[in-house]
Amino acid sequence: MSTSDPGPLAALHDLYDTPPGLAECRLFSVHVDERDVSVTLRFETSALPDRPRPAWTGRPYNTFCFSLLFSGVAALRLRGLLADGESETSLRPTEDDRLAVTVAGPHRLIEFTAATATLAAPEVRLHGSL
Repeated sequence: MSTSDPGPLAALHDLYDTPPGLAECRLFSVHVDERDVSVTLRFETSALPDRPRPAWTGRPYNTFCFSLLFSGVAALRLRGLLADGESETSLRPTEDDRLAVTVAGPHRLIEFTAATATLAAPEVRLHGSL
């Protein structure tokens, strides 16, 4: 990933005038896949898209969800498995053209680098309807 790359969240500009930052999104799922050497982080936000996809219109929803799929993961460190109500996710380019990812909360720390990152599985949901 080039340091001039706008990052995986740039794809949200198709849906938003001003996309929410990761600080505005709640991390609710972490999936580590040792076979594909990948990590998937799943987020949700109440900041709804300005330009929803046609398939979403006419449906009730109050939550937007998306995944960040990180491939070519190296130097994975996990500390603590408790899900934190609050955590901070940061993405930053490294000098060796990778992406450094950190998820930090009171009861967990996840750190790794990735060769690529892509936005995946954007969808809307009706939160609180279960």
